[in-house]
Amino acid sequence: MENQEILKAIAVLADKVGRYHERLMALERDNKKLENDLSTHKQGCSCQDTSKETIKLAGVATTIGTSDEVECEACSA
Repeated sequence: MENQEILKAIAVLADKVGRYHERLMALERDNKKLENDLSTHKQGCSCQDTSKETIKLAGVATTIGTSDEVECEACSA
């Protein structure tokens, strides 16, 4: 290979590495944003509330709280 061909191959590889790095940084940024959104969602969403309270009404035990089957739109997506 001539010097010119080697320099061209290096430039092509450097371009590929630059594009890969750009995509990687974008994915890391998006991942961090999604993790923060999910964390915020779990803190404020009633679908994550697992507390249940049992009371007796007219001698019949009734469970009050969220159902395990109930999911918000964001959790079911």
